[in-house]
Amino acid sequence: MLEHEIYQLLESNGFRVPKYKQFTINDMPDIDFYPIALKIESPKIVHKSEYGGVKTDIIDYIGYKKAHDEIVQNIKNYGIDLDKNDYFIASNMIYGEELFCGVIDDSVFGTIILFGKGGVLLELYKDICYIDIVANEAEIINAINLTRISKLFGEFRNSKHNIETVVGFIKKIQEFIKKSKNIKELDLNPIILNSEGLTIVDARIKLGETKIPDEVSRKRENSFFDNSSVAVIGASSDPNKVGYAIAKNTLSFMGEVFFVNKNGGELFEKKCFKDVADIESNIDIAIIAVPSMAVIGEIQKLIGKNIKNIVIISAGFKEVGNFIAERKIKDLAKLYNINIIGPNCLGYYESTKNLNATFATKNAIAGDIALLAQSGAVLSALMDKAYDFNIGFSHIVSFGNMIDLNFAQTIDALQNEPSCKYISIYAEGIQDGKAFLQSIRNSKKPIFVYKTGKSELAKKAAFSHTGNLSGNYAIFKGLLESVGVNMVDNIEALILAPQKRPNNILIVTNAGGPATILTDYIIDRKQSLYVLNEANIKLLDEVLPNNWSKNNPIDIIGDARSNRFEATLEIIKEFEADLVFVIVTPQFMTDALSIAKVLHKASQTKLIIPIMLGGESLKDAKIFFKKEKMVYFESLQEATSFL
Repeated sequence: MLEHEIYQLLESNGFRVPKYKQFTINDMPDIDFYPIALKIESPKIVHKSEYGGVKTDIIDYIGYKKAHDEIVQNIKNYGIDLDKNDYFIASNMIYGEELFCGVIDDSVFGTIILFGKGGVLLELYKDICYIDIVANEAEIINAINLTRISKLFGEFRNSKHNIETVVGFIKKIQEFIKKSKNIKELDLNPIILNSEGLTIVDARIKLGETKIPDEVSRKRENSFFDNSSVAVIGASSDPNKVGYAIAKNTLSFMGEVFFVNKNGGELFEKKCFKDVADIESNIDIAIIAVPSMAVIGEIQKLIGKNIKNIVIISAGFKEVGNFIAERKIKDLAKLYNINIIGPNCLGYYESTKNLNATFATKNAIAGDIALLAQSGAVLSALMDKAYDFNIGFSHIVSFGNMIDLNFAQTIDALQNEPSCKYISIYAEGIQDGKAFLQSIRNSKKPIFVYKTGKSELAKKAAFSHTGNLSGNYAIFKGLLESVGVNMVDNIEALILAPQKRPNNILIVTNAGGPATILTDYIIDRKQSLYVLNEANIKLLDEVLPNNWSKNNPIDIIGDARSNRFEATLEIIKEFEADLVFVIVTPQFMTDALSIAKVLHKASQTKLIIPIMLGGESLKDAKIFFKKEKMVYFESLQEATSFL
């Protein structure tokens, strides 16, 4: 669309545009609204400024004539000849703060609005946020507050603008796009913000078909989490096989357990059925761990057992190009109303019935975190660390290729699970972004997300691993933060962040340098340090050397042994700090194991997290913490990962 056509369209939909006049390149226009901007209007030129096709701050006819000739020459220098089908457009100059608003059709999230700082430096600063086309007012404000330009909406350098002006503008954009239906891309830059409101000065519109979801998510009649019987298909007596690990882990299930192996026999003193058909009762959930070519046949047998839920452990599907088999499995799931997770996954855990249908190396501990992940390897690592730290799960779902059940549907289902208080997600790719956002909006439980596939190379790796589209990370992060997700920047935070969210942090250390670095990390994460008062300092003076730091971080000096740590922790247990980081670095006199025992004892009355910065000298202390299942860290950055 040409600019004057866009102006007309915007005006007819209630947007403010500057006074303007269109004329041919050889006209001598009568302009009565100087100062003006003069721009070429031609279907041959998309980005006018790149061709020298824009001149601003023209105050009279003499300036207009000079600008006219310069634009014509600039364009000619690029080898483009203007003719009678090309036009100029003169628009009244509007002054104020330059903003930007755009609309794109994203492959994952559909129609998305971009908003932020505008002008010629838009792409350099990239101070923008992302807003869903159906975002409500609270989401819009959340998104705007993620930008640096948000400081304008409040008193800033004697300028005060109401954020409601921008919110109203974006809501109007939402309605405009919904009404238009065929706008594939919209670029409003700049939009001028001043005391009169918002005026769209320049605009581009690209028409075309917008993304429509492939299919509407089907209604789930059965809960994936409600199971009274489980069948392990591919149970094995070989300890080196996945079927052995899963069979062993399911023995603790508080329901009926059936093992299926084509050779029959016994496993863990239980009968192995040669075929699913030989099991006389119905089966609620089946765990399939057989070669990929046999999976569809096993599903077809399970249909006769009124199967509700299936976990496909087996690999060899779309991650290796086997899309046809996945399509057949998906069709069976839809036809017979079966919930399926996988294939190519680690398995499933549910705490209330102690159903551990995974092949992870350690037992899961019951707790209140639902952990959802697309990578089995990442999930296994997190389960191991959680076990060492005595962190428990209400549910664990390994999605693998995410053939059927996805994040959105699982988040919805978890709302009805009292044992789940927090939801943590390791995501590689999202299939239906709109449904994912809506499930987060509806969630009454805090959600934490780590997203891989940030770089182009990582996106390719994610596709080969799970077969899912990663999408643009900036869009992903911006949209999720606007709907209230806690984005984390390392995988360990998925199990640590739900556990502890302190705001008032105290640091005890036997070395000043690491404490300074830790302080920076804490401040970077927008957390606050506990401020020692005079009474606090006076108490610490009684047990610490004269040259201690007298502030937080509390540097108890490098020659500190366990008795000094103990005396310090005894005093600070009464301080109103939410969390105490204790940094231990190995000095000649550091009795690490004794210090570890002191920290463990103190942790019974105060939230204490040790940071052990050393190797062999601190080995016994680390072994002690692992034995006692006490959370500790070996790096300063990792220690702040959950904040």
